[in-house]
Amino acid sequence: MRRFTFLAAILAALATLTAALPAHAGLHAGDPAPDFRGTDLNGVSHKLSDYRGKVVMLFVLGSS
Repeated sequence: MRRFTFLAAILAALATLTAALPAHAGLHAGDPAPDFRGTDLNGVSHKLSDYRGKVVMLFVLGSS
């Protein structure tokens, strides 16, 4: 039951955030992706711009 309540709260928060966001964030098809920095599982930091011109596939992992 607690798990269902937690899931319902997360879904409600996502719905609220989605409703508050504009229809698009100023990005259009063909625009370059915004540059961002992330850390891999080994603790090494990477910037998206370091891979310009290459195919990039992102796997986003989350934990609780």
